Amino acid sequence: MSGLSLAAFPAARDNTRLLVVPVVGEGDALAAVPAFAVPGLDRLVTALQRDPRVSAEAGSVAPVVVAGAGEDPDLMAVSLGDERTADAVRDAFQAAASETLGRDACFVLPAGIDPAAAARAAAEGILLGRFRPEGSSDPDGEDDTLVLAVPAEHVDDRAVTSAFATGLAAGRTANWVRHLVELPPSRLWPERLADVIATRARELGLTAEVWDRPAMLAEGFGGTAAVGVGSANGPRVVVLKTPRPPGVRPLGLAGKGMTFDAGGINLKRDLHEIHRMKDDMAGAAAVAGALFAAAELGLAGPVIAVLPMAENMPSGAAQRPGDIITHPDGQTSEVVDTDCEGRLILADALAWLRRQGVSGLIDVGTLTDGGGVGPLLWGAWSNDDALAEAVFKAGAAAGEPGWRLPLKRQYRALLESRVADIANAPLSHADIGLTAATFLSAFAGDTPWVHIDNGSSAFLEEDIGVWEEGATGSPVRALLQLLIDRAGTASAA
Repeated sequence: MSGLSLAAFPAARDNTRLLVVPVVGEGDALAAVPAFAVPGLDRLVTALQRDPRVSAEAGSVAPVVVAGAGEDPDLMAVSLGDERTADAVRDAFQAAASETLGRDACFVLPAGIDPAAAARAAAEGILLGRFRPEGSSDPDGEDDTLVLAVPAEHVDDRAVTSAFATGLAAGRTANWVRHLVELPPSRLWPERLADVIATRARELGLTAEVWDRPAMLAEGFGGTAAVGVGSANGPRVVVLKTPRPPGVRPLGLAGKGMTFDAGGINLKRDLHEIHRMKDDMAGAAAVAGALFAAAELGLAGPVIAVLPMAENMPSGAAQRPGDIITHPDGQTSEVVDTDCEGRLILADALAWLRRQGVSGLIDVGTLTDGGGVGPLLWGAWSNDDALAEAVFKAGAAAGEPGWRLPLKRQYRALLESRVADIANAPLSHADIGLTAATFLSAFAGDTPWVHIDNGSSAFLEEDIGVWEEGATGSPVRALLQLLIDRAGTASAA
């Protein structure tokens, strides 16, 4: 991934020929909205006003580049749409960064929006747009010079530089998550994923423990051990801890780390579904990525993160429908469907975290279709309004929003078992996001808890908006913003 720097104009374009300029409107109403004077801008606006292909849709990159005369730069335009918001800036610069892959480029900060918010959103968008998975036929852009150009008075503005740094951290960690999600299962099995995450954690000064099967069983992780028993690649649990002042209760985070999910004995039969099951570890990657970015910014706060990892494979040793599992809190669950394995390993994590006395619980996993809210949102369920509000506020601020879905006590009856405390799936009703959340709520108990299902948002099956098919990193930027918000609240207390 090429680097991105912040610099004042015109020095910002010393090593780049191409300037990407934000615009609003279309036709005769089209106007450029740079935060400073740009040479040759009149020629660009005239060319765009005459071009019927130019769209006012946010993130639309104008299909024309105006060549600069003499020392003037080449100019490309990208639309902010109808509103000058941080989300519009992020989308616009993400699209423009993708379009300019393989070229040096200087991106011009827009006017009419708080410069700190614009700088953060622009940094995120540029890095998100530059991502390409390993093996892509596109240019890798590794040697491209990328600059965000700002007015001279903003270069030393602490609010702007701090926001820019946060945008870099958010964009980089999202791309780190996307990289992991895009790796084939033959290159990312539980032991390997655990090593990658634990190594990075230790580099950042966090405490990292990695448990193999005997160690996790000693801690009561019956679900994770059972799910992973059918694979030649054994399960792992990673426990990450940040420094914690005495007497302060940490936030508990949990992330589903299924590096491949064939469904187990209840083998998946849908070709398209099983093909993309490399993304089933996106929850663990997002939790780790958010914690790492917060640590880089010095804003992690007291956190314990538990990341159970396994492969769910059919074999003579695999768990069977009808098996009974014991979790760390002593609760038992009956396996009705071996393909409902994510909730089994997250139940382990939630139950264990409760024993650690955490102040709240947030778990993330690709359990279902994300609650049916589509590919640009994550669905979530909660037993606590205050924690839910904090999570959704963070998602909206990060440009990675979610949608709250109802948690109905009456649905617990669908998961009744004659032989265990709870069944992992209903026999008499289709399994949906709500039943997965209902199952997990039994292990959250009365601890404030939010369950995030990123099953539809972690990996896009087709291009949509400024996003291209593939891994998105969702909801890592929302989680990072939550940790930033909590750190700010703690410092103000």
